[in-house]
Amino acid sequence: MGLIGLILILGGVGMAVHVLLTCYLQDLPYAQLFDSELSNASGMLLILATIIFVVGVVFVLASHRRWKRCKLGMLGATLAMIGVFFGIFATLRLTAAQSIYAGSLNIGWIFVPIAVVCLALGALLIARDRKAFGHYCKMTFLVPASSNGALNSRLLRRPIQRCFAIFILPTLIAFIIGFVYPFLLGLYRSFCTFTSPVDYHYSGIRNYFKAFSDAGFRHAFGFTALYALVSIIIINVFSFALAYALTQKIRGANLFRTVFFMPNLIGGIVLGYIWKLIFDAILSAAGKQPMLTNSTYGFWGLVILVAWQQIGYMMIIYIAGLQAVPEDMLEAAKIDGANRWQTLWRVTIPNVMPSITICFFLTLTNSFKLFDQNLALTGGSPNVPGTTILKTEMLALHIFNTNKINNKWRGTAQAEAVVFFVLVAVMAIAQLVATRRKEVQQ
Repeated sequence: MGLIGLILILGGVGMAVHVLLTCYLQDLPYAQLFDSELSNASGMLLILATIIFVVGVVFVLASHRRWKRCKLGMLGATLAMIGVFFGIFATLRLTAAQSIYAGSLNIGWIFVPIAVVCLALGALLIARDRKAFGHYCKMTFLVPASSNGALNSRLLRRPIQRCFAIFILPTLIAFIIGFVYPFLLGLYRSFCTFTSPVDYHYSGIRNYFKAFSDAGFRHAFGFTALYALVSIIIINVFSFALAYALTQKIRGANLFRTVFFMPNLIGGIVLGYIWKLIFDAILSAAGKQPMLTNSTYGFWGLVILVAWQQIGYMMIIYIAGLQAVPEDMLEAAKIDGANRWQTLWRVTIPNVMPSITICFFLTLTNSFKLFDQNLALTGGSPNVPGTTILKTEMLALHIFNTNKINNKWRGTAQAEAVVFFVLVAVMAIAQLVATRRKEVQQ
């Protein structure tokens, strides 16, 4: 309950900050958020943020008895961080008030007492738990590096465990503001009709009906699924073969690893345009049609491009798995008379299943999320005759193109993005469950 309360507090603060910053960027007077007309979206979001914040505080306070004394320090640290944040925001608003709106000055002064109260409460709670903080500081700054193992294990671990909020809260705040809140906001916007981030109206599940009735969306999903199947097989087979070859103690193995990994360092847009020039030059020399006029060339061009880029990265993961195979198992297989092929299938591959799980997961998600290479290499061309459907358009590119049609299609594009997320998540989880069942516990 305490952790849920902390998450709700941070979520409420992040939502309130988003509303205020949106009003600032859109040049909206802050006074409109606090009058009697709260039907506008910003005012409703601010009320929702306040409710979430209060509920989070109630959750934290309701669970502090089970947290014992050391947990009060965590709550104090949280309140102190919130107070510092509100203080900084109030300072920024007060300094910018003269050049923007007179109402901004009032908003700045409203946040000053909030910051003071949060800082005061945080300081009081930390003071009640000062022994744990003092013990942590003493162990962190005063214990020499040559202390014995007992000091470095128990005495250092306990204060860090008690004060873990100091370490986890900054990252958690950034994660909530940068990912959780935008994701939830995007999920809500998928049920709205909107033309800008601040101009949206709830429209129910109309966007989802429109998305599933879009023939281009269905075609893009089929094309992406076929591409994902082919690329998963090709990338994993070639990367495992390279990793197995480079772990056989051959000359220049480190050089080959570096060379094969280097394509992964090049951006997808750059690779797309480079390989487009290469493919078009080869096709024109052979008297064939250009890539943009033939969907078969576009499909295999995408497969070759992405395989060339990602094989080296997956190879490094497979090399790490192959090097972790126990030597005694390989020696035992050799003594029992197993040849190299039998050792590979009966000993090596079962022990490398964790690496196979990771590589399959990465290739599956990367295949469905592919965007920049698709945009640069084919752009979705060519069209299906008589329609606006693009033959080599993948899901991510289709969502991007749907959003560009006009303002009325932005809600549909957001609904397609939510469906896209659910599809990728379900397939990735199913793949993880299926491959982890075959992992061998060493």
